Amino acid sequence: MTQELSALKIVELRADDPAAVDAAYRIVNEVPTAHVPDLPPCCRYEHDMRLRVPMPGNERHTFLAYRDGEVAGSVQVDLPRHDNLDKAHLDVLVLPEACRQGVGRALFEHAAAFARGKGRTSALGFSPFDTEGFARSIGFEPKLTDARRRLDLSTVDEAELDRLLAEGLPKAAGYSVVRWCNVPPEELIEDLAALDSSFLDETPMGDLDYEAEKIDAERFRVTSETRARYGGRMYHTGIVHDASGRLVTWSALRVAKTIDWHAWQLITLVHPKHRGHRLGMISKIENLRYMRANEPSVRIIDTFNAEVNSHMIAINEAMGFRFRERWANWQGSIA
Repeated sequence: MTQELSALKIVELRADDPAAVDAAYRIVNEVPTAHVPDLPPCCRYEHDMRLRVPMPGNERHTFLAYRDGEVAGSVQVDLPRHDNLDKAHLDVLVLPEACRQGVGRALFEHAAAFARGKGRTSALGFSPFDTEGFARSIGFEPKLTDARRRLDLSTVDEAELDRLLAEGLPKAAGYSVVRWCNVPPEELIEDLAALDSSFLDETPMGDLDYEAEKIDAERFRVTSETRARYGGRMYHTGIVHDASGRLVTWSALRVAKTIDWHAWQLITLVHPKHRGHRLGMISKIENLRYMRANEPSVRIIDTFNAEVNSHMIAINEAMGFRFRERWANWQGSIA
């Protein structure tokens, strides 16, 4: 039976309230897997650390919804502080037992009002397509479709990876591979910042209204140092153009501190002037092997790609990644 919303109380999460932190962690752990059961759990260490050490360049607020003293859901509000100052990222999560009782809409309306008070007029979200009904009911539309693909490391064909490398390396003459874990060497930071700034310009964005971030060396350095405090282990492989000495390709994998069986394939970027040399494929295979040499417990790797990013999808599928499900990047007005 639907319960009255008058019994719903929405309060902001405080990092010094252990019960509230426990409730927030329960939500971010249980709700995503209710929609996509094979997602990895949320790392508790990282969850708690992010509450105490916010990511630079982002203002985060989390609100919890309680009914009759029991937690029912949450909404996370992320406000970019350097770029996209009219935007907010919203993540509405409702526990399964509280679904279809108005909790999600109440959390969204609370978050939208909060974001408007911070000068934001447009909001974005990211979720699997089975949440489409709710997203459309609050006026959001899918502006870009992503697909999650998964690599089961027990099925990796090492001979095929060797073949792909052997095929690609002759095309990459004049380039050298470099590797690092977590915080990058100082001499690479300027080039990494430039590559990171190009991410949205070089990545298919569909109909999303979102400006490319402007990331300088200091911003990249501080962000890397902060992310390292969250306890995860990041494995990076870059490719340097020998003649210029500049880093022109970058691929990254991340293993959470408390989830040793799973990794996320993150960014892979190749400078536009250096495409056509198989650098993306080489960096991803080399980085996969770098991570596996240091993380023998990892069995599964997940990654997301825009459905229109056919080039990166082709590389992933050649390596053995296989399609799991589609996700939507939602956007709507909150003015």
